[in-house]
Amino acid sequence: MPLISGFVHGLLAWGALLAAVPLLIHLLNRQRHQPLAWAAMRFVQEAYRRTRRHAQLENLLLLLLRMGAVALLAFAVARPFTDPESPLAPLTESRRDVALVLDVSASTGYRENVRSVHEAIVERARELLGALDGTRGDRVRLILAAADATVAAGRSPEDALAVLSTVEEPADAPFDAAAALGEVARLAADQAGDAGRAQLEVRLLTDLQRRSFVPDLAAAPPGESAPSATPSLQTVLDRLEELGVTVVVEDLGPAALTPPNLGVAAVLPLGDVLGAGLPLEIGVRVQNFGTAGRNAVRVALEVDGERQPSRAVDVPARGAAQAAFPLVLREPGDHTLLARLEGDRLAADDTRAGVLRVPPPVRVLLVDGDPRDEIDLDEVGYLRAILDPPDDAGVLAGPGGRLYSPFAARTITAAALGDGEADIQEADIVVLANVAGLSRPAIEALEGRVAAGAALLVTAGDRLAEEGALEALNARLWRADGSGLLPARLVRIVQVADRRESYYRPAWFAAEHPAFSFFADERWRPYLTEIPIYAFLASVPGEGSRVLARLDDELASPLLVERDYDRGRVFLWTTSIDKGWTRLPESPTSFVPLVHELLRYAAAGVETPRNVPVGGTLVAEVAAFPRGPVLVHPDGTRRELAGEPAAVVEGTWRLPDLSPLERAGLWRIEMEGAPAFPFAVELDPGEGDLERLDGRSLQALHPALVYFEVGAEGGPDEDAAPPDQGELWRWCAGASLAFLILETLWAAWIGRGRRLA
Repeated sequence: MPLISGFVHGLLAWGALLAAVPLLIHLLNRQRHQPLAWAAMRFVQEAYRRTRRHAQLENLLLLLLRMGAVALLAFAVARPFTDPESPLAPLTESRRDVALVLDVSASTGYRENVRSVHEAIVERARELLGALDGTRGDRVRLILAAADATVAAGRSPEDALAVLSTVEEPADAPFDAAAALGEVARLAADQAGDAGRAQLEVRLLTDLQRRSFVPDLAAAPPGESAPSATPSLQTVLDRLEELGVTVVVEDLGPAALTPPNLGVAAVLPLGDVLGAGLPLEIGVRVQNFGTAGRNAVRVALEVDGERQPSRAVDVPARGAAQAAFPLVLREPGDHTLLARLEGDRLAADDTRAGVLRVPPPVRVLLVDGDPRDEIDLDEVGYLRAILDPPDDAGVLAGPGGRLYSPFAARTITAAALGDGEADIQEADIVVLANVAGLSRPAIEALEGRVAAGAALLVTAGDRLAEEGALEALNARLWRADGSGLLPARLVRIVQVADRRESYYRPAWFAAEHPAFSFFADERWRPYLTEIPIYAFLASVPGEGSRVLARLDDELASPLLVERDYDRGRVFLWTTSIDKGWTRLPESPTSFVPLVHELLRYAAAGVETPRNVPVGGTLVAEVAAFPRGPVLVHPDGTRRELAGEPAAVVEGTWRLPDLSPLERAGLWRIEMEGAPAFPFAVELDPGEGDLERLDGRSLQALHPALVYFEVGAEGGPDEDAAPPDQGELWRWCAGASLAFLILETLWAAWIGRGRRLA
């Protein structure tokens, strides 16, 4: 067993060279001279021969003292240490190199008595740091870990204690064990260097929440990593084992392995939100993570700051229940929701915020390619009737029997589309119904509006049967490179020979697509698939287009084609929307749901999410230039938004991305002269599941994990602790000082004796 190991070889090499400097000086000073005979010198030479050996011994001892002082000083600077089995072990003192990982996730906010788990973790960390001695050379890296890991302090224990005093409350995020220990593995690898083994003591202070450790390991076989953008926990622990590092996991969680806890798991509308003034229900889902059922749990809901009458629900053990709150939101736009439970031992999941957007009526511009006075003959007559029904035939009834339609339709002719009177900018959807020709200004206006986020629906009809109509439409709206508006190239008109004997039918449709959600139910499927179609446009979809429905002809021709156009969408309906080519408009049970679902989907456009998870990024777009934007936190603190807004399209501006959003609750962005932009940051609902691992289960996960229960007698297994790093630097420094003192005294003694001689 080597006596000394672990010193820095390069530093000692330079120290050895420095130790040779006195010898080099001595050798250079030995100059050779030409002897010259001189009678009087015979007496001097005789005296020198009698004292030469004594002087040489004195000089040699002086040289060794000087070389030893330099060499020992180099050893002290290199901070060598020994193995515990070394004969020099009794002369050493231990320097500790510690990585202290603190679980500061939301679940550590659980209060079992007066003190929370988070407070217990911080107190235990302070105790461990107090046992370290910076003057002895102890080093500590304090790592605060939740969804990610941050090295908060990486030097002395005193620095770590100063940082620890600022850790006042847990984060609103789950604990990612792989991220935390991945940071430890990086530190250990840096320390190990070429040696391949690290002398690092690792302590993880946590509540041992099961979901933090088990799912990742269970997802991958031993020795293999689960597919992920970051290394799995299994991979990280394997790496620590290779480096010889053991993680001592200290359990500071509640006493029970499944502590009781209730949490708000979701707050969201029950069903579609169609428009302002219509009744809807908001559901608040309450999750019981405990092993005993809970009865008459009070649930409260605030809408735009106004408290609704509370509800009581019974929540089964390890189950969920939903409280429904009926509402009527009379104004379109964004509305804030805040659900609350009666406070329990974990406050983080007792509230949940959300933002609900109530859409205004969809503005539909109908471009009538074949106007008629009779509704059943007019190209958009049936469509206008269901989008803007007469007063006595409203689609929906609001409070007090007031009629409501989710659409606001207006009709113009094809000639008016390009003369500046159409005001396309005020339309969410433009429908080109049996339009055979368009002017260049009309096409440019359509392209600009669709690129900005509107939708375009192109339908066929008899006008397209006119000579040259298809060629003209292709020339203006279709381009092979995808820059044109049409999602497919129009080929020819296909029609049956005799409508009394045959017809085509929709044979297939994308049931998962929102436009066909109504017909995905087997009960309503025939209302679409049995509709007679007598004529259609044969077409060839372009690259990037999606066929949403096909006919039952031999070629399975497209019936509905969709493609994205910048921020908007374009649809091609290859038959008519009047009764000229199909019986669809004459079947309200088919036509109404198809039109409503398709147009509502088309009008959705690009919407920035208003509900983001903790740690996520918010992309905020506003309809006016944001002047003086200020971010207001859930606790009311305010700060100005840094960075410049960017113009996305005409009339739309994007604020600088907000990331990471680390606190759950209701946030908002306030701007001068514009409505506030509210958004919600949501806690992971699973963070309320406080089920914990016991020590045996933890150690069974991986050999690199060692369980330690705080307060238990003794400590972790001795085999799991890092080897004792006994340091010799103080002895080396003391010996170097002693050599310097002896050298000084010896040199003075020699000088005195030679002067007297």
